[in-house]
Amino acid sequence: MAGFEINLKEFVLGDVLQFLARVKKTGVLKVFGGVSGEIYLQGGLVVHATDGTEKGMEALFNLSFVELAKASFELGVSPSEQTISEELGKLTEDIEKRRIEFEEIKKKLPSLKTILTKSTKDMESAVALRRTDWQILALIDGKRKLSDVINGSKIGGYEATKTVIWLKDQGLIYDPTGAERVMSTLTKFLRILFEIFAKNGLNWLKKWSGVNSDNKKILDALKINEETLEIEIMAGLNADEIGEALKNLEEFIKVEGPEAYGKLLFKKKFEDFKKKIIG
Repeated sequence: MAGFEINLKEFVLGDVLQFLARVKKTGVLKVFGGVSGEIYLQGGLVVHATDGTEKGMEALFNLSFVELAKASFELGVSPSEQTISEELGKLTEDIEKRRIEFEEIKKKLPSLKTILTKSTKDMESAVALRRTDWQILALIDGKRKLSDVINGSKIGGYEATKTVIWLKDQGLIYDPTGAERVMSTLTKFLRILFEIFAKNGLNWLKKWSGVNSDNKKILDALKINEETLEIEIMAGLNADEIGEALKNLEEFIKVEGPEAYGKLLFKKKFEDFKKKIIG
């Protein structure tokens, strides 16, 4: 069998590898599409893969889950290194497991039409960012759709999707539209807190945020003007995080309040606060 070209919009990459394994050929399968890469076979066994960023199994996974356009096979080309040692049946099984995992991960992914933006969190000191994290962050500018970010990252759909979700969980990127909708409960709570208790409310919030990292995450997601008490959303939080935080913050206020106002005055103010929260 000489070299050949194949349209990968009509054939699955795994089927092409199965065919090459069956005929026990040695050479390189060059693939092109959302990510371009090379897969080397030795006597029908996959021995090396690269996608320009990763090597070995991670590269093979990335190439398996990205949208590919075409491939060409060059006979007799040997790899410069071996990064894969599993037989094809095991590789196929691993790819299928990763595919199922990928489908679960995608459930957490916002719509591909979503336009994400970076938070103002200190990225370098907050977490240890990997090269792939920076590649995604470089493309998130508040203008590009998520689909363009994933395709433009050139790290493969699987790795790009995982990275987007991880960055979102870390509060480093967020959907401004979705964040405003979900966080309206939090901002309403704090606006009424400041309306009723003024600077005392802000002081309680700051003191509460120092209790643990979960509380600090709430305050880090906001920018509060300490003079005007205006609130700006800087990162998105999920509804469960907000619900738990508000419950804890309310209990904290019930402990701190009587010390600032006395029991009777605080009781009246807190009743007014609760009425406005519910109303």
